[in-house]
Amino acid sequence: MKHTHTQTHPRANRRSSPSGRGVFQRCLGLLFLCLCVFGFGVGQSAPDNARIHIYVGAPGKNRLPLALPQPTGDTDYGDEFYQTVRRDLELSGWFEVIDPAAYIEPKETGLRPGEFQFSDWETCGAAVLGKTGLKHKDSDRLRAEVWVYDVGGARKIGAKAFTADTESVRSLAHRIANEIILRVTGQAGPFNTRFAVSGSFTGNKEIYLVDFDGHGLTRITKNGSINIQPSWSSSGKKVSFTSYAQGNPDLYVADLTQGRINRLSARNGINTGASWNPRADVIALTLSPRGDPDIYTIDSNTGKRLSRLTRTNGIDVSPVFSPDGSKIAFVSERSGGAQIYVMNSDGSNAKRVTFQGGHNTDPVWSPDGESLAFVARDKVFDIFTVKPDGSNLTRITQGERDNEDPSWSPDGHYIGFSSTRTGSSHIWMSTKDGTHQVQLTQGSGGYTNPAWSPTLTW
Repeated sequence: MKHTHTQTHPRANRRSSPSGRGVFQRCLGLLFLCLCVFGFGVGQSAPDNARIHIYVGAPGKNRLPLALPQPTGDTDYGDEFYQTVRRDLELSGWFEVIDPAAYIEPKETGLRPGEFQFSDWETCGAAVLGKTGLKHKDSDRLRAEVWVYDVGGARKIGAKAFTADTESVRSLAHRIANEIILRVTGQAGPFNTRFAVSGSFTGNKEIYLVDFDGHGLTRITKNGSINIQPSWSSSGKKVSFTSYAQGNPDLYVADLTQGRINRLSARNGINTGASWNPRADVIALTLSPRGDPDIYTIDSNTGKRLSRLTRTNGIDVSPVFSPDGSKIAFVSERSGGAQIYVMNSDGSNAKRVTFQGGHNTDPVWSPDGESLAFVARDKVFDIFTVKPDGSNLTRITQGERDNEDPSWSPDGHYIGFSSTRTGSSHIWMSTKDGTHQVQLTQGSGGYTNPAWSPTLTW
């Protein structure tokens, strides 16, 4: 991976999607729907035994044909709401959203069972129907509801309602999209998440937050310096990053709920590549007090140094805690060239994971701890995954210019990364097998070091 500012931390094939033609017929042959549905109303959760199980493997495979008519209601926010829900579902890889030109049902037809004809949706080849409504709850709040149906079985899968202020219509739409995915697949969608990124939109590299779908860009730092390598705390309320604001690469922490930024580590040399332990008030990072970069731990509240974890010749950088906090993946040149290693969180029992190529960097754990995504250089930079024992090496990107900075979605289905395949650097997302890859951010570009947040509640 290329670095503009220091060489001491080597951190820092798109395959086409299935076409819509014949997708319903393919799905009929490949999907088995097992429905156990019990009645429940809008605003209520389904009973524990009310489930729909769709055996599609994962998003990006055998996408289900879904019909999504315009929302009913009289609000002025309907179009933005609808377009946001639709784009979320298309980005997810779970569905093939059917062109509305194929819909024959009259507009403003009702949402509830008995208020519409399932045959209208069989005609356009829908397997799933998502009906939504949006209206004003009062002068400054909106109420959205969603009803999800199995068209072939002519039955309701589930329904739920949400409210939000009028300024949060996109957030409301994300919640609706998440609900559709949850009702159909039994798994949560990724839409109530954000990326922390290093963005060069002002001529300097500043830290920003951006919604999953590339909207809602929010600037966090305004120091006019170089700010890189953001990393989320497990609560999603804090983001650490390295900044040159005081002339040295120091570690800072932004408290997003309090709106404060504090310098946590300003030791001589580099203070980079921070990773939060999900089970303790500990951050692992790279320090170089003696010139040779090694991995240390510090207290995430005070910055007090706790332990030195590596002591070998050659650089040791880019630590990242496993989801249970018991292990750390990192990059080391101890065997010649940058390679991925895994050690216990106390620094013991380090084992090499990658053996192909001489430049493997930026390891990140999948949420289940079963896989590591990383960057390897093969003329350009590409994303790969591998199991922590070194098996099952899988290439995610190929032949699409530079692809770097991988980060897993909290549900483990997707890998976010920065890519220059369309020119300047943007955030892209791939399913974990590489079959479904989409660009999330738009505009002039300049998005680097994307870090995917946990599921957010604020």
